[in-house]
Amino acid sequence: MINTITNIEPQIQQPYHGYILTDTSYSATLRNRLQECINSYRAFEATGSAPMLYIAAWKGNEKEIWYEYIGNKFLALFDCSPHEIGEIFRKSIRDRRIYRDIDKNFGIQREIKTRDEINTTWEELRQEGVQAGTLEAVYKTSLRPYETIWLKDQATIEVYEQDNICLSLGFLTTVSKEMEAEDKLKKHHDLLETIVAERTAELTILNKQLKEEIEERKLAQSNLSRSHLQLQKSLDEIVNAMSLTLEERDPYTAGHQKRTTDLSLAIAEEMGLSEHQKKGLQMAGLIHDMGKISVPGEILSKPGGLNEAELQLIKRHPKVAYDILHQIDFPWPVDTIVLQHHEKLDGSGYPQGLKGEEISLEARILCVADVIETMETHRPYRPSLGREAALTEITKHRATLYDPKVVDACLRLFEKKEFQYSTKSANWTTL
Repeated sequence: MINTITNIEPQIQQPYHGYILTDTSYSATLRNRLQECINSYRAFEATGSAPMLYIAAWKGNEKEIWYEYIGNKFLALFDCSPHEIGEIFRKSIRDRRIYRDIDKNFGIQREIKTRDEINTTWEELRQEGVQAGTLEAVYKTSLRPYETIWLKDQATIEVYEQDNICLSLGFLTTVSKEMEAEDKLKKHHDLLETIVAERTAELTILNKQLKEEIEERKLAQSNLSRSHLQLQKSLDEIVNAMSLTLEERDPYTAGHQKRTTDLSLAIAEEMGLSEHQKKGLQMAGLIHDMGKISVPGEILSKPGGLNEAELQLIKRHPKVAYDILHQIDFPWPVDTIVLQHHEKLDGSGYPQGLKGEEISLEARILCVADVIETMETHRPYRPSLGREAALTEITKHRATLYDPKVVDACLRLFEKKEFQYSTKSANWTTL
């Protein structure tokens, strides 16, 4: 039955089809707010705007929902009387879609509930709207056979606890073109997924075959790796044995090769050399003086200065070491590094008198480390000169005798990073 308010609410000039304004048991706050909204909606609709306006209401947790205001366009769309709109609209719904903004990684998530699901979860959906204070959904509706219309529903939810009433102040807009395009895109997406699934099945078979081949190769690689590690271990042991043999013969330089290697590797790390380069440098450092096995022991331990013949004999030791190491098939240029570790940038070094880039980078590093360690430790022919003198030496001859980048890296290690040898000699001093 249609209620027309004339005397109870004199400010209403058009037919009213709701309940709240005719029931004085509701609070003045609710009734005045509702009246204000109705007047605003009527004024807005009079402008000829496209949205279909409505004001819905429900009481507490009751399932029933009724309309306090129904715009003319809303009624015209469903071609029914005001008291029928709620039931007809509900029955026309095929599904309800909500678009949730999950997060920046997953983006928008679409949630679809069928009409049957809406009927069983209406309380949950309504509670979500009340808590959020707003409602936004898209309804797929069937007004007549074979005719589908998509309606976007946007509303603000107001709760009046004193009256146990909720008002939904909303409007509907037609979004059929947009949703049909989305559904068409979904069909293309589903078709693509089907094609991908078929191709995936084919690839799965190929993948299984590849896995079998990979496993076979992994087994071969594992065996090769074990052989490589064994070879590496053998090389390490051989080099260490060579180093220890030389130190047994020349006790005055015991630990010299190890400490020189420590410093060389620290410089190489500071300069950003590769692991392969550092490993070759380590091998060369541990045996860089092995050529001294050709020098008589009395010369190595001679307390005074060397004469020219003895000096020339000493200068032969890089070439002697090279001739021995060249016969071993190292994965690194160990023989070359050892041969060149006494060469200087200006060509004043030995045994070949190489200059600048003719000297390998690893040999230039080993040269600086060798000078530092030698000067700051005791020798039979002199006491320790101290670290300060050693650093002064490489600084003074930076870019003339010694590679400037190597010198700079070495100075950073001592001055800023407080470099320490892992092995100390009993006669080593930091003075």
